Amino acid sequence: MTDTEQLTSLHTAVTSYLATLLAVADCVGAACPEVGGPYRHRLTRLRSRLAFDANPEAMTETNTVVEKELAEYAKKSCQYVAQHGVELQQTIGALETIVKTLAQRQEFYRARLRQFAAQMETTPYPTEPEHLSEVVALQAAGLLGCVESMSNDTQSLVSRMRTELAAVTGRLQDAEVTDRLTGLMNRKEMERQIGLRRALGEEPVLAVFELSGDVRDEVSKEVAARMGSQFRYKDLLCRWTEYEYMVMFEGNVEIARSRTEQVVPSIAGRYLLDNGESVEIRVDAGLVAPHLAMQ
Repeated sequence: MTDTEQLTSLHTAVTSYLATLLAVADCVGAACPEVGGPYRHRLTRLRSRLAFDANPEAMTETNTVVEKELAEYAKKSCQYVAQHGVELQQTIGALETIVKTLAQRQEFYRARLRQFAAQMETTPYPTEPEHLSEVVALQAAGLLGCVESMSNDTQSLVSRMRTELAAVTGRLQDAEVTDRLTGLMNRKEMERQIGLRRALGEEPVLAVFELSGDVRDEVSKEVAARMGSQFRYKDLLCRWTEYEYMVMFEGNVEIARSRTEQVVPSIAGRYLLDNGESVEIRVDAGLVAPHLAMQ
């Protein structure tokens, strides 16, 4: 095989590997979006780094990182799916109990209404108008009280259903690691990562980028994409609040501060929207202490 043929084969192999890496990243994000978003972002950034410099050392490091990321993703996605199943079964059981109670209460009120109907059929109504109106008023009051009690019971049980559904939704969201809009890591997962670092005796280096202006959903998604292109795969990115993005750096404070300043111009400025409009976004950024970030 000639040198040219070897170079061509090597180029083809690297190109195929990069395409496979991108496909894996997309599959990770799509298979379990509640967990896979941050892994998709990191794998995509890893691919971009490798595409820039596909030397043997980088290829070997990439393989190691991909194995680690996929193993961690598999663990977290399995945990999420398992918890989802448990929560679903528990919620179904709770809703079945509520529905059974609702059916019992409805049967009770149906019996009450049938009793009222029988009483009305057998009641000897007086002929004097004033006495007749008194009897009818008493019957109407009884019917109204029964209907109001039935309505209150129904509303109470429906409220229990809504509370149960809201609770299970909240518990499942706690298990998610992905911000649903941007696909970045969400705040709860970043807080867990900060806690893990501090438990190991490390003080993570954190930077916050705060947006101001007309920050629409389209802008938030584009900000996430731009930030993803500016940081290494080792750096953890999250959407901290509606208008704030946090980065946990792998490196010292001086490098992090310098890099933060360099990144601001790439995410500040004008954003073109799908409807043809454009909006101006301003960005304030700086390093923060972990204990302040957790407040």
